[in-house]
Amino acid sequence: MQGLDRFQSGAVEVICLTDGDTVFAPEVFAGLPAETRAARLTAAGLDVTASQFNAYVLRHAGGIDLVDTGCGSLMGEKAGRMAALLAALDIAPDDVSRVIYTHLHGDHVGGSLSDGALVYPDAEVLLHRAEAVHWQGSDGMGARMLAQSQRITLLEDGADLGHGMTLWHLPGHTPGHCGLRMGPLALVADIVHSEALQLPDPALSSSYDSDPALAAQTRRAALETVAREDLIWSGSHMLGPQKFARLEQAGEGFRRIAP
Repeated sequence: MQGLDRFQSGAVEVICLTDGDTVFAPEVFAGLPAETRAARLTAAGLDVTASQFNAYVLRHAGGIDLVDTGCGSLMGEKAGRMAALLAALDIAPDDVSRVIYTHLHGDHVGGSLSDGALVYPDAEVLLHRAEAVHWQGSDGMGARMLAQSQRITLLEDGADLGHGMTLWHLPGHTPGHCGLRMGPLALVADIVHSEALQLPDPALSSSYDSDPALAAQTRRAALETVAREDLIWSGSHMLGPQKFARLEQAGEGFRRIAP
């Protein structure tokens, strides 16, 4: 089905859901010269800085987890497809046992509330402790979601999520930004917003990174881990339709290759 891609990691079925599409303005990568941007986009077969919004379903013996909840209505018509994709998979909100948040930016938590109410009221909420602290007291949707959630588990780096899954703290985009490790698979969330621009130069951070220097350091270290350990990786802004790939070193940067 369009908007879905699957990977089996041990006993966990991982389904990537493409919640929507976007194009980043040049200002998102303001430090990149226009000529360099154009050359990298052309090399990737693009004429704009295209990106997508991805979330994940994890099916395993313990039930169904979500990794993030998509944009909801925050991005208008260009996103908000996650509810329909879950319905196509015959997954109702009450079927979701846990929601694992990589971080609490709107495009990751926007699908958590509808008309002010929790979409997944029975699900346990999991996130890194630093992320909860970072948003505490704000009026963002992530803070509103946490205020309404009845079961919240705050985690640290390397936390065991069961079924061979562990939390991977990847700070810099936000203080508690995280990915997941599970066997040969790494979900790296928002360490990369544009493969075309950032894989060749992992030092390039976006305007969405709360700590650009730390984000760049984390990005390079994570990408090096993926390449060195020959992992399959998937990111929350990876373009499709194939959402699971490998990496290889290419000069000072990296290149996405087929799984």
